[in-house]
Amino acid sequence: MNKKAITIAVVTWFLFLGLYLLFCAKADPAEAVTGGAAALLALWLVGMLRDSFRSPLRLKPSWLLLLWRIPFAMFSESWLLLVALLHRIAGREEDGVMIEHRFDFPADEHESARRAWMTFGVCITPNSYLVFLDKKKKRVLIRQLVGKELSTIDRLFVELP
Repeated sequence: MNKKAITIAVVTWFLFLGLYLLFCAKADPAEAVTGGAAALLALWLVGMLRDSFRSPLRLKPSWLLLLWRIPFAMFSESWLLLVALLHRIAGREEDGVMIEHRFDFPADEHESARRAWMTFGVCITPNSYLVFLDKKKKRVLIRQLVGKELSTIDRLFVELP
């Protein structure tokens, strides 16, 4: 390992530890040890994820245009979840679905950024989350809590140009 990688790892570990201590709102030794272990685990997980992406991630500026759709999608999907909750309280069952959807990303310099952006776009709204992404078969598995088909915003992020 080179000096720069060690420095980045140590700084990242301290940032994760600081974040943990900030959330627990205590600075006693037991919390510091627990936070240190949690920070080490987070550092290890980030390292594993970093190795699966090409560096650096190259976003296309046109993808940023999807950001303006997110607030409306969050509001409408929150509304759907509220209605489903009210149905559940009233005794009616609302079942979600697992949706398998194909994506046709070319293997170019934007591939890693597409996968990261797609994961962000699907998971940012409250009604759905990405369960699995199969790069070889070019398929994603999405859990939709309410509804039977992929939402518009999720489709836009899965089918990035």
